[in-house]
Amino acid sequence: MAKQFYRILDNLSPSEMKLTNLPRKPNSLNNMFFNEYGQLVKRKGYEKYNTTLLHYSEKIRGMHRYYKSATEKEFLVACNGKIFKLSDIAPHNGVEINTSLPLTFNKDVYFADFYQTCYLVNGANGMFKYNRTSFNKVGITPPSAPTFNSNINGALSAGNYYFKVTYVDVDGYESNGSPSSAAMVAQAEPSDGIKINIPVSTDPKVVGRRIYRTTMNGSTFYYDGEVTDNTTTTYSSIKSDAQVSMGTFLHDDHNEPPATPQYICKRRSRLMLADHDAFYISHIADVEYYPPDWVIYTGARQDITGIIEQQESMAVFTQDSIERLIGQDEDNFQFVNAYSSEGCIAPRSLVNCENLLLYLGCNGIYAFDGTSAQILNIPLAEYLKNNINNTYAYLSSAEYFDNKYLLSYPKGTSNVPNETVYIDFRTGATGVYNFGFSCYSRWDKLGDGIQLYGGSNTVGQVYKIGVGTSDEGRNINAYDDVCHLDLGVPELKKLFYAIWIKVISTDGENLRVYYQIDDDEETYQDIVMDKNTEKWYRIALPDSCRGRAIKIRPSVNDIYDITFCGYMLEFDVESGEY
Repeated sequence: MAKQFYRILDNLSPSEMKLTNLPRKPNSLNNMFFNEYGQLVKRKGYEKYNTTLLHYSEKIRGMHRYYKSATEKEFLVACNGKIFKLSDIAPHNGVEINTSLPLTFNKDVYFADFYQTCYLVNGANGMFKYNRTSFNKVGITPPSAPTFNSNINGALSAGNYYFKVTYVDVDGYESNGSPSSAAMVAQAEPSDGIKINIPVSTDPKVVGRRIYRTTMNGSTFYYDGEVTDNTTTTYSSIKSDAQVSMGTFLHDDHNEPPATPQYICKRRSRLMLADHDAFYISHIADVEYYPPDWVIYTGARQDITGIIEQQESMAVFTQDSIERLIGQDEDNFQFVNAYSSEGCIAPRSLVNCENLLLYLGCNGIYAFDGTSAQILNIPLAEYLKNNINNTYAYLSSAEYFDNKYLLSYPKGTSNVPNETVYIDFRTGATGVYNFGFSCYSRWDKLGDGIQLYGGSNTVGQVYKIGVGTSDEGRNINAYDDVCHLDLGVPELKKLFYAIWIKVISTDGENLRVYYQIDDDEETYQDIVMDKNTEKWYRIALPDSCRGRAIKIRPSVNDIYDITFCGYMLEFDVESGEY
């Protein structure tokens, strides 16, 4: 019989079979992905970003690109209870910004920007803010009550008055009022004014105090005036009741955020916090005030494992459920159950991918569309279930980059993420990358382009991902592990003469082609490629290559680019065996 050819080519060819349509298992693409032409490309590598380690034995606990403006942006990294800003200029070393406010060293840190301020939480020490000038804890403890100092000349009516004081911080946020003072008496002229003693704050962010006063024998506190420093210890109240009553009322809803928020997320003009089973909602714009009346608890009082904005609502995850916060203000806030019995088990796995929320559940990677959640890819879900170390699954971390959902997870006996699986939103393909990171940071605003950074699982090292062709100068082992091909006639044996591979290479020379006939042992042949060329290579097979199906696995293990553009199988079909 005449030799036949089975042609499998990229999307640039009119071939009947495309590379993207070959049968593969979830981990068949190892360190490879499909480009826009349906060609298989070896992934880019990663390299160290900061030359000097932030810590020699503590992993990266959080990373965030803080955008204050197009010209004021910083890379913030959490490690060993410290927040570092990494220089944008090589060697990109870090400077600690929270020297006076150390954080618990073994807690993950989450970030969110609002207007020109970066906020962060870690589940242990409270809520913090950073504006490129100062690093402070959010929330102001109200002062103690003011006390009487002396009578002075003023315009008060003779009678009893009461005072309260508030602290004001560097960003203009105000504490709740102090307890009311005891009654202070204004006498007849010239003793118809009152000088009071006002407290001084030990909080370094406090830069002023505001004084509120009643009218004679009144109970409503009106703005009287303020002291624009944190050192003066007295204030003179001399305004008449008519003048004071034109002032603003004292606010009593400037409540501090919760003590140990674990997660933070921006939704429209508010900041949302999660603390165990409680969900906290800030005022509009005044995002450092958290009224206790707006605290909402999860339906089953389970701990929250992730919060993220999705179109008109806020999705709130526990390990077993998804709830949605709907409504725009305190009059119509409401938690609504979503149709899912599978929640998020790894907080850092929760990512918004083109308005689909992807996350790791007990049974694999799920996609939540705002109404219900489903397993995104069943074969990949089974692969994860068979390989993930469930004890440390909560450490898994993800990001959406290069049209792919990347999930780093602990594989086998590893207690840190050590392998990354991906789902490509352009092609639907899945594969694995042989790296794992503790957390990710995606840069995509104000002149940064699109860049991806990853944090080390063991030391204070940040990596730039998707650069070069090696992993810190080390080889990248890349291959395409195609499942057995029976060429449409599974009942007949074939005599396989050769495997053809069309390759675009750069400086790489060594290509190893593995193959397996039916259930025989996998074997291989090595070929030498021409540098910097696009070419078909023929791998001649021995005469014994006879079987019903063939499995191929072209592989490279070097520091160079490689692209697979097509495969061909040269064969004969034998007559049936009866």
